[in-house]
Amino acid sequence: MKRIYYKKFVSTRKVKVANFKGVSRDWYSKSLPIDFALKQENLKIVNGALIPSMSPKSIELTFDESINKVIPFYDNGTKLFVACSDSNYIIEENNGEIIKTKIEKDCEIIDSTNYKYGEDNFVILATDVGVKKLIGGVIESSDVDLKFSNICNHFYRIFGAEKNSTKLLFSDDFAPFNWEQSIDEGGYINLSFDYGKITDIISFNEYLVVCQEDCFTKITAYSEQDSFVVKTITSPSNIKEGSTVNCGSQVMYATGNGFGIFDGYDCRTICEELAGFLKDSDIESVATSDYCYFLCKDKSSDIKNNYIIAYNLLYRDYHFITENEAEFLVKVKYNGEEKVLIVCDKEIKVLSADINSSNKIWRSGSIDFGNSADFKLLRRIEFGGNTIIDLKIAVDGKNYFFNITNKRSQLLNLKGKEFEIEIAPKGRNINVPSPVIEYSVLEEN
Repeated sequence: MKRIYYKKFVSTRKVKVANFKGVSRDWYSKSLPIDFALKQENLKIVNGALIPSMSPKSIELTFDESINKVIPFYDNGTKLFVACSDSNYIIEENNGEIIKTKIEKDCEIIDSTNYKYGEDNFVILATDVGVKKLIGGVIESSDVDLKFSNICNHFYRIFGAEKNSTKLLFSDDFAPFNWEQSIDEGGYINLSFDYGKITDIISFNEYLVVCQEDCFTKITAYSEQDSFVVKTITSPSNIKEGSTVNCGSQVMYATGNGFGIFDGYDCRTICEELAGFLKDSDIESVATSDYCYFLCKDKSSDIKNNYIIAYNLLYRDYHFITENEAEFLVKVKYNGEEKVLIVCDKEIKVLSADINSSNKIWRSGSIDFGNSADFKLLRRIEFGGNTIIDLKIAVDGKNYFFNITNKRSQLLNLKGKEFEIEIAPKGRNINVPSPVIEYSVLEEN
């Protein structure tokens, strides 16, 4: 057997493992420091270190049947209307106790929008049998039998679109249940078939924004119909249905090429490194004042492997939150604070910082230190801070495990050509700066 002799003196290098920049299936670096990791779950980056993100927290709100829709509404306090597969419920809190009241179900709710003017304060429901009203925990019928898949309140008119349609209908102003078509009452706008069906309708600043598969149509719509102004802005990528959301100064959405931003005048793509996660996923979104949350559901597999991408609207970075069973997200204002509810089949959870999720992982892609041919020797890894870490290093497919506790420098002496590094911090008050790795490239004599 041929022996390979390496030079006696091999230069040793110390390099920071990562810049903790983000996650990408396609863009991660094979050399150090790593810009994009392959995986980062329930951890976010602050001042160059990994710290815990918010995580799903149980609030012990479960049902015996699947949840189809959750609608927050205000009636002497914030309440939830929960539509399940066979029953409906009103959820409210009284002296710290959650009260669940079952009510009759006679329709399927497709979409909803709040309406408040003067003493009127109710929720308008788009159902499979027409337009209805939710007021005081009671669903009231109306004479409007239009079956909308999307509805939106904008300047006291209700705008709606039926399934697979490019026709935008609207009610009379200040009369949400008058859909008679005339110059003084309700009406409609036919949008172009060229851009696909209407998928979302959003009230955005002074505009009504209608989303189709390949464009946004911006409508200046106040009380008088003859003053409506319609302008179409195309998107560079196909817009995923259900992914558009009003983020205050912009509308955000998801495509197969990354996230998109529509500012009322133009569309642009950001976070293209996330294309590998978004391409084959169904996306739903909600936004708070700080974050836009995109729920990604894998549509190419029967196995539920859902997760949330939380995009920071101020710092324009993102992190991943895992919740395999998540079905959809709901924003609710409770005691003056914005909360995000996660609906998981038969249970409602809340995103919270007051929970220590055990599943916190950062994993590199395959690293060859910019040199795929030669062997490398990983001599040592050094961690700052005092967070306990379970460390896994894969060397040419074989796994090695280490536990980092009080001793922050770990001797490795691992030889191979390609490596993967996985950091799993444990406990509370997690703060993991990028570690430093000491290695040599083994050069043959």
